[in-house]
Amino acid sequence: LPLLFRIGSSLAGTRFGLLWAGVFAGSLLPGFYFRSGIIDPWFNLFIFLGIHQLAVGSDVFPLKKGRIVLAGVFIGLAVLTKGPVGLLIPGICALVLAIMMRDRVRLRWIDPLLFLMPVLLIGFSYFIAEIGRGHGHVVREFIAYQLRLASQSEAGHAQPFWYHPLVLLFGCFPASLLFVFGWKKQSNDDAAMHYRRWMKVMFWVVLIVFSVVKTKIIHYSSLTYFPLTFLAAWQLERAFRGEWRLSRTQFTAMLMMALLLGTTFTLAGMFNVLKPHLLPLLESQEFAFAMLSKDVPEHSLEPLIGVFFLLGSTASLLLLFKQQLQIGSILFFVINGLSVWMLGVFISPKIEAYTQRDLVEFYKEKSSERCYLRPMYFHSYAHLFYGHAVEDIDPRSRDVNWLATGHPDRSVYFIVRKGDVSRVHYWFSHIQVVEERGAWLIMQRKAAD
Repeated sequence: LPLLFRIGSSLAGTRFGLLWAGVFAGSLLPGFYFRSGIIDPWFNLFIFLGIHQLAVGSDVFPLKKGRIVLAGVFIGLAVLTKGPVGLLIPGICALVLAIMMRDRVRLRWIDPLLFLMPVLLIGFSYFIAEIGRGHGHVVREFIAYQLRLASQSEAGHAQPFWYHPLVLLFGCFPASLLFVFGWKKQSNDDAAMHYRRWMKVMFWVVLIVFSVVKTKIIHYSSLTYFPLTFLAAWQLERAFRGEWRLSRTQFTAMLMMALLLGTTFTLAGMFNVLKPHLLPLLESQEFAFAMLSKDVPEHSLEPLIGVFFLLGSTASLLLLFKQQLQIGSILFFVINGLSVWMLGVFISPKIEAYTQRDLVEFYKEKSSERCYLRPMYFHSYAHLFYGHAVEDIDPRSRDVNWLATGHPDRSVYFIVRKGDVSRVHYWFSHIQVVEERGAWLIMQRKAAD
């Protein structure tokens, strides 16, 4: 947030810096995402910083050499963090901008070299190190995995084309609607015009690329959070400048969205009350029924999170509609920011308890035992992390047939969802269930069984 404030302030003054940081913190998914602990927020941050340097460095010609090198450093860090997509996205953005600005762009031969040198030295140092250690197969498997993500559904994450737009519309409220309201042609005579062009291109490149690829996971579109919140904050900046005001239709749209989200948060906080009415609808789905049948404690104040969000959003929207922009914006950011924080503290642990806690506890228990852990008929990496997978395992353990019918050197635990046992028995009738963990069943085969 201080970084966004500093960049925004340098572009259009202190007020815009505060608006950008406030919109980012006060929008639902962006505000929650950097607390998630996964690797993608760092990946996105490095890509954004690389594109930021390109945007600032290409505002005048010839291009600023220092900015080009810094862009290469940040993109190199992105590649090192998660792979070549960290170079692909900025590369497509730069290509689109070069076409759009073809009458102005005058690249020197040194410019691509200044950019690519740090990218290669930093970003691909991992590949060089692995090949040097004799682990070239790791690099090949990694590249093959990246190609599979683009060409087919990987890890069971197949979603329709409109998946990411829908996630952004509801998950990035209120930034998403401010972005939509400000999409019509705006004045291009301000200092941030060039930067806005980069942010628009970045948004659409990320959205289109990850809508086209077959594997769709919610965090794939998270790179759009930077340009989305920038353009949303710019719309608020236009309101402060007197260039835009919230219309009655726009006010109604934001109020309806707040009502829908606030109701959802309220119901999530009283799930134990709703559960007896929901479970009969799931009796035919054994796994879902078992998962939601767990007894997860619930705090009596949890439903008030949604009420707090709804009342606060309504009040702030009324203030914005009446052109009380400063107090309305501050209230909106504070209400949404606090709501996101409370959802993370109270609701997220409940979701974790329903969906994976039993399984994670089992993996932790087995982390000190010399055994193989193998999920069956679902995709997960949790057993590798919580089960403390070690390097001295037999390479044949990657093959499920060897684990089930070969002569493994240690006990094998197959983890299946309730309802999938018959699928295992169809192929391996000798493997029996030995334990039940919530919605999961543990099937064991002892060493050399």
